[in-house]
Amino acid sequence: MPTKRAYRPANSLLLLGMLVLLLNACASRTAHRQTEEDLAASGSPSWVESQNAATRSAYPDRLSPLSEDELDDYASAPLRTIADPLERWNRFWFGFNDVFYTYFFRPLYKAYAFITPRELRAGLKNALANALFPVRFVNCFLQGKFLAAGVELGRFVVNSTLGIGGLIDVTKDRKTIVPVDPDGEDFGQTLGVWGAGPGFYLVWPVIGPSNARDTVGRAVDWLMDPLLFVPGTTTMNAVSAGIWGGLRVNAADDTLETYENIKKAAVDPYISLRDMYTKYRQNRIAR
Repeated sequence: MPTKRAYRPANSLLLLGMLVLLLNACASRTAHRQTEEDLAASGSPSWVESQNAATRSAYPDRLSPLSEDELDDYASAPLRTIADPLERWNRFWFGFNDVFYTYFFRPLYKAYAFITPRELRAGLKNALANALFPVRFVNCFLQGKFLAAGVELGRFVVNSTLGIGGLIDVTKDRKTIVPVDPDGEDFGQTLGVWGAGPGFYLVWPVIGPSNARDTVGRAVDWLMDPLLFVPGTTTMNAVSAGIWGGLRVNAADDTLETYENIKKAAVDPYISLRDMYTKYRQNRIAR
């Protein structure tokens, strides 16, 4: 009898990567044609214009609007607009996520933060960062940042031993031989370093803003996440998945605060978040 071929995630990722490369070629042409003049003509304010309008409303005594340097920490390169052919679809999921974050996730996190000591939350956040060492190490290596990969390995060893499994970040604020991004490297950045463009903008349910390139990057990074591959029975796998979700809820404080600040300041939060995410990823790749 013919044997049934085993399903290999790598095959699907290869096909998905090829599809993204084809879509990038089409989307990049659209993105280059979409200038700030096009946005102004269509009545859609840019992120900078949205923030300046909100600032003038909140601070009427200020004569000049905020500059880009004052608006965020990612002003080292000009913003390249991104193609958004699925805007209606993306806006639908943006609205869904807004309701989810506002009426479910935020109250859940506030209740969790109320009953969980700050020190314990910080320790769990450190443990999550320590467990995701393989993602950062592999992507540093793939980008040719071999010294940074060595720093990541050293931090992992020290924090896993002296830091009690990563609960204590012993290496925090320690000077290293090369500067290392505190958020680490991911495969979306690796593809960008290799020359892949962002493609088109995407908003995923619950996950939030992304693009075609970073979507492939997330899938590859997910395959390197050790928290989802704990060997054992189905029950143990369910427990590991629960730990994975719980640790990410624990680390949501900064994300929720950033999102709420954008909503308060922006005329059109969708446009603001899209431009902010695009510029943030652009600058992380350029480092």
